[in-house]
Amino acid sequence: MINEYKDLYQHFTAEDHTFLDKSLELIQRVEDTYSRVVTSFVNPHQASILENLANKYQLQIFVSSRFFPSEWAKVILAPAYYELELEDFELCLLEVNYPSKFHQLTHAQIFGTLMNRLGLDRRTFGDILVEETRAQVLVDKRFTQFFIDNITKIAKVPVTLKEISLSEILHTHESSDSKDILVSSMRLDKLVASTFKLSRNIASQLIFSKQVKVNYAIIDNPSLVIGLEDLVSVRRYGRFKVMKENGFSKSGKHKLTVEIQSSK
Repeated sequence: MINEYKDLYQHFTAEDHTFLDKSLELIQRVEDTYSRVVTSFVNPHQASILENLANKYQLQIFVSSRFFPSEWAKVILAPAYYELELEDFELCLLEVNYPSKFHQLTHAQIFGTLMNRLGLDRRTFGDILVEETRAQVLVDKRFTQFFIDNITKIAKVPVTLKEISLSEILHTHESSDSKDILVSSMRLDKLVASTFKLSRNIASQLIFSKQVKVNYAIIDNPSLVIGLEDLVSVRRYGRFKVMKENGFSKSGKHKLTVEIQSSK
């Protein structure tokens, strides 16, 4: 089955090929065993790839973010007979308890602890949800006890993690602003520079130093052409999407509307 569709690769960027290989292996497993498989956490771009493949191979697909509000999600691929049980996503919601009267934990502090201090694979946890006095983490249920046992301090603040019902998930909203910009081309470096009011040299340095992602993949090519709805993330500055092309200025520059999301 897989060999028949090697032409699939021409429809995806080089950065997607590794994930595409893994996705095709999962699809092959569903077809061979005629049973469901559930992924680790994937980002929205990867979930979209899985949806395209599932439709192509006539499999059912369920994405957890459609049932529990989140950006990162777990995905179920299944044959036609399968009926969804939400427990099959193998999700767990952990509440981060800490002395909020004296401290306020940030998304970056929690993320840094999970990734750097414990060296966890990014695929083992999903969204980190933060409000003024509360914080939660969506995790792969298989690793629940590991999180509870090993995360006892975040940014020098003592914490305990406790499993709670998924119905208690925080509904956080990322703030965003629209902005009109002019660029001579749709190159990544020029869009980053114009959106965040940086020099093109600084924008290029950020890209070369691997601090810029496009659709969640690190990109080190300043000349990459960006399209509508592509998500560009720049460390310490925030994220943006090109939402609308508004023609050209008298000098021949692209007139664009971008949506800028605040940095987490």
